[in-house]
Amino acid sequence: MKEQSHSPEAFDYHLPADRIAQHPADQRDHAKLLVYERGEVRDHSFGDVLHYLPGTHQLVMNDTRVIHARVFVFKETGGRIELFLLRPAGGSVEEAMVKQGAARWWCLVGGAKKWKEGKVSVENGQVRLEADVLARKDDKFLIELHWHPADMTFAELVGHLGKIPLPPYMNREAEEEDSVRYQTTYASNPGSVAAPTAGLHFTDGILNAIEAEQVKLTLHVSAGTFKPISVDDYRQHEMHDEECVVHIETLASLSQRVTRYAIGTTSLRTLESLFWLAAKWKTSGERPDHVEQFDATRITSPFKHFEESMNWLFQQLTAAGDERISFRTSIMISPGYGVWSIDGIFTNFHMPKSTLILLVSALIGDDWRKVYDYALSHDYRFLSYGDSSLLIPARQRP
Repeated sequence: MKEQSHSPEAFDYHLPADRIAQHPADQRDHAKLLVYERGEVRDHSFGDVLHYLPGTHQLVMNDTRVIHARVFVFKETGGRIELFLLRPAGGSVEEAMVKQGAARWWCLVGGAKKWKEGKVSVENGQVRLEADVLARKDDKFLIELHWHPADMTFAELVGHLGKIPLPPYMNREAEEEDSVRYQTTYASNPGSVAAPTAGLHFTDGILNAIEAEQVKLTLHVSAGTFKPISVDDYRQHEMHDEECVVHIETLASLSQRVTRYAIGTTSLRTLESLFWLAAKWKTSGERPDHVEQFDATRITSPFKHFEESMNWLFQQLTAAGDERISFRTSIMISPGYGVWSIDGIFTNFHMPKSTLILLVSALIGDDWRKVYDYALSHDYRFLSYGDSSLLIPARQRP
């Protein structure tokens, strides 16, 4: 058996700049769909997705909503400072979205060298925001925010003052259409700073026509999803940390033994994190609030299959009278990881040498290169606004 390389160079490929989609297709479902099914590759249009989602299947989607996380504020001298909202300082994203009058967030700051001291602010109509630096950790700043009117929620504030945070590889300012097209049609829980882009192709019409059971959960995507692997051994890469929220009704649905597809890597990360959360909880006897990067290598699962773990979680929440479970995850899914939760995944085409390529390789092995070579040679568009794929691995999950 060929020894697995742990170098990120083994997951590199040449992505020409003109293959990176800078704008979405004219309509969501006008994207192309590459189907990889147990070694075979086929071309489809995205509208053909209905053929792969019969009533015997289950479709899992991430219903997070992208916030307008880029906020421009100004010094008294007129100099512009950009605040890129990363995560609230304390408490959950959900709690942060409904705060009124004041909040503290960790941010990236564009133009930080120009901001030596003092407050910066921005005003638009009757809305005014002031910001001040409280602390700094590496390249991240703890920012205190105050706004008027004070009864406006934080979600309303950034919706009024901020801009959609397009991925850095688009190299353009957000436009009006991005406020709609860089959101899934089923986005409902604000908190992400990047879209779960595999869901961007699903229209209301397609979702209404799908016979498969549709199951929603939430993972608020962090800016760390774009963090490149900068170490020689990807196992030394520090994964980003993201917040998940899953309702008890979702756990009940997930406890059914059915063919299950995930829409996107964030849905898969949430599902696999749920499994290891349950395993960690049952083996330790203590309810955890974080699935760590390598928990899957440290814990021996007490469950025979994914559905058993979801039923166990359902029983624990029922006994506690809880309607949902919230936790954070920094799970790493890479070659050698055996996926427990799904039989296939809808996903776009990802950056070279990224953790998302590692995830794809964990699902379909070295055939990830076969898929990407095919997509490059057949005019597929790549990355967030690009085309879609459905990957159905040969390996059967437990």
